Amino acid sequence: MSKIAVFSTTMQLKKIFEDVHFERLAKLGDLYIYDKPDYSDREYILNFIKDSDLIITAWGAPKIDNEILSLCPNLRAIIHAGGAIKALLDSDFFTRNIPISTSNGELAKGVAESTLAIMIAACKGMFTLPNELRNGLWSENRPKVKDFYHIDIGIISAGAIGRHVIKLLHNFEVNIFVYDPTLTAEQIRELGAEKCELSELMAKCDVISIHAPNIPATDNMINAENLPLVRDGAVIINTARPNSIDDDALIAELSKNRFMAVIDVPPKEPLPLDHPYRSLPNVVLFPHIGGAVSNGCKRMGQFAVEEAERLFRGEELRGTVDLSRLSIMA
Repeated sequence: MSKIAVFSTTMQLKKIFEDVHFERLAKLGDLYIYDKPDYSDREYILNFIKDSDLIITAWGAPKIDNEILSLCPNLRAIIHAGGAIKALLDSDFFTRNIPISTSNGELAKGVAESTLAIMIAACKGMFTLPNELRNGLWSENRPKVKDFYHIDIGIISAGAIGRHVIKLLHNFEVNIFVYDPTLTAEQIRELGAEKCELSELMAKCDVISIHAPNIPATDNMINAENLPLVRDGAVIINTARPNSIDDDALIAELSKNRFMAVIDVPPKEPLPLDHPYRSLPNVVLFPHIGGAVSNGCKRMGQFAVEEAERLFRGEELRGTVDLSRLSIMA
């Protein structure tokens, strides 16, 4: 029988997997489930993972390094019940030709759904009008409301999340523009959107949604040069990573009260009490809830099990990572 090692702390196991997931995995081979609260016992880890045919990891797992790989000569795949996989990979991994699959596509669904909800709520004034009504106003600011119809929506980066946002937006009569230097105009057309440069997107769109990966090339891509281009009444949404925004530049522009920002990924978590984002009236803050937080984490466990079943049926894995593109991935 094949050995299947589910390599995740007890806390993450409860968060990501259900009993039915383990029942399905047990039908595929001899199932070993990590039963420690952390990864401090190296000897235990090596004995636990030795001779595995499949390793299933989760958020926070340590590197699958050369020592681990040497103990698993028949390792067929690593399936990660999480998103980003860079932290998992030791340099030796790249010489082993072992496929690694990620549940990033499942995480993307949750972030995209949250993003769509934010887009509609922001356009319809749902973040601002309730407080105005509590303070005695009624319909004075109704003219500022934008229906989700024939507006321009800008997507910054069409990775897994950006692509799913675009897919969801196809249910509405809106114009979709994409800035992504890694894709051609034809590739973006195939997604159902129009390619444009970042400055053009910033200037023309009613909604600007950031989905850029956390890589050096995206540091401060939203900055003092392009923020003044944002049209009055627009909204900037960041459900990606904080490195994409020059916070000082955004605060300076938001202080003019021309547009609003919805930030799910603040520069520090938790955000300090005296941070300007907390006091600016045109900023809506969320405590990093765009992706999987509670029951949504089970999507990753479900996908990992389905990938394992595909592996043992001899089918192609759906979440396989193209390691040649790792430098432009989150």
